[in-house]
Amino acid sequence: MRQIPVDTSAMTVMLIQVPEKKVKNRETGEIAVDKTSGKVLYNVNVAVIVDGRPDAVTIVVAEDGIQTDLMPGMPVELPGLVARPWENDFGHGISYRAIAVAAKQLTPAGSNGKG
Repeated sequence: MRQIPVDTSAMTVMLIQVPEKKVKNRETGEIAVDKTSGKVLYNVNVAVIVDGRPDAVTIVVAEDGIQTDLMPGMPVELPGLVARPWENDFGHGISYRAIAVAAKQLTPAGSNGKG
């Protein structure tokens, strides 16, 4: 499957809610796991703001890539973010996956980030 790297440098990404385990099968309650590593997958709901316009997006992240003290409303980073086009008998779309989700390290206003 094709993966398209996503550059987040021109956007603000804020956590909407605490990450939740991704459900693979709603009828059975089966939790989704990464096919390669066997790690539990989580849905991370974020607001992506570009040019002042927000969009809600769900990013999938494996359990070991989620910072434990994340709180809704905080700016976050999504290293290794990729978009994956998908299509099946029921429709098509784009899914997103990142290596991790972590609080964004902010620099004080007026600072150049050089201490």
